[in-house]
Amino acid sequence: MYIWILMAVLYGINILSIISIIFFEKRDMSTTFAWLLVLIFLPVIGFVLYFFFGSTKKLEVMSRKYRITEAEELYLHKRQELMQKSDPVDEILKDPENLLYRDMIQINSKNADCIFTENNNVKLLINGQQKFPCMFEDIRKAKSSINVMYFIIKSRDSIGKEMIDILAKKAAEGIKVRVIFDGLGCLKTRKKDFDPIVENGGEVQRFLPSMIRTIMLANYRLHRKMVVIDGQVCYTGGINVGDDYLGKYPKITPWRDTSVRITGSAVTELQFLFFKDWVFCARQNRRSVYMKNIEEPEKQPEEYFPGPEEPGVMGVQVIKYDPGNKYEAHKDSYVKMCTSAREYLYIQSPYFVPDQTLLESIRMAAQAGTDVRLMLPGIADKGFVYKVAMSYVEELLEAGVRVYTHEGFLHAKTVVIDDHVASVGTTNMDLRSFRLDYEVNTLVYSREFAIECRDTFLKDINDCKEIQLEEFKKRGKWEYIKESFCRFLIPLS
Repeated sequence: MYIWILMAVLYGINILSIISIIFFEKRDMSTTFAWLLVLIFLPVIGFVLYFFFGSTKKLEVMSRKYRITEAEELYLHKRQELMQKSDPVDEILKDPENLLYRDMIQINSKNADCIFTENNNVKLLINGQQKFPCMFEDIRKAKSSINVMYFIIKSRDSIGKEMIDILAKKAAEGIKVRVIFDGLGCLKTRKKDFDPIVENGGEVQRFLPSMIRTIMLANYRLHRKMVVIDGQVCYTGGINVGDDYLGKYPKITPWRDTSVRITGSAVTELQFLFFKDWVFCARQNRRSVYMKNIEEPEKQPEEYFPGPEEPGVMGVQVIKYDPGNKYEAHKDSYVKMCTSAREYLYIQSPYFVPDQTLLESIRMAAQAGTDVRLMLPGIADKGFVYKVAMSYVEELLEAGVRVYTHEGFLHAKTVVIDDHVASVGTTNMDLRSFRLDYEVNTLVYSREFAIECRDTFLKDINDCKEIQLEEFKKRGKWEYIKESFCRFLIPLS
């Protein structure tokens, strides 16, 4: 009797889950049908998998619950005052070359609520050896605030210990130090590892603070990496904090990555983004001492939004995405770059799992005569995802795309087109980054910067092997079957 009641309850839950997928969670049809099959043929296991990895509603509810709309509106108002926001079309007329990308600027502005500014400097940093010394020097010079956000901080690695030590010393000097780290990305990191910062007056928060909440929402990660110093200098890009990013892990080396150092008005956007995430974490922690500062930005705008100290001449848009956003802003940004490229389109991504729209835009760019090149890692840190990436290679090669595998682990997430537009950020070319993770990209409109990115890509080719179509076709049926099976499962990830 009880068994039948239990089965009826489970069946009813499955029916509710199916209704939720069809009517309330607007997804692409491949993902929808994949989850429907799981729920129909695996009624109990399917519901558990869907609850932990499939449903997006839990995070949407949390986002509404833990947001402080009034505070965000105050910050938006202050941002507009400080940046003197105007129509993007008027802004780009200052640089005639940017007029060619007016539509790109416009769609990014609408999809990601990002302001276009032209008074920025962006420095390209192509590995941890370049990034960390430069960033630590800026941190040591901080006069008012240091805001740190990373998906991974390996606190027991030498570079992690060094960063924590520097931040603790700055907190002891009276500098306001705030740190956010992701609970799953930093699974081996203990919160007490940050005690030196806290003991000296700094503040540390974990995204999804409790382990239970981390497990319940394991599918959603704070994948952003950024450090904002005095509201005037920002570092962002693909590089986390760990010795592996310095090539010190023998099993996954050499490590190739990309980050940027930004000054100018774009830093205000990144500072604002940090405070939005800080609000989200603080509300979950229920620490009212944080909330007072967050809700009253008009009392301290000069401290957090002082305006550019080192203005430049580069156009920048900060593209950000949260899982609750209406549009997949990063995917749309990549698609627009692909369809806008005329001379060349160079892509680097550690994980390549495009949806059909992005895949078709890359294919059509190559078939239209654009020099399209894709660079992937030669050493895989996630075998499953690597198999999926390989499943797309043959059709790309047949379309005319040149595909390379790096000799080591390529973790850079970059796109550059036509000596004028380049994207450097945290967003992989995969469905997870597009739909589930908190991400941020820097889109730079600058001939000088784009050429530097282009030349870096071409230099990286010296450390790569180009995949040839005929050779790739000989890889064996078993490899083809494994790739196809992994690709079939991707919509459930």
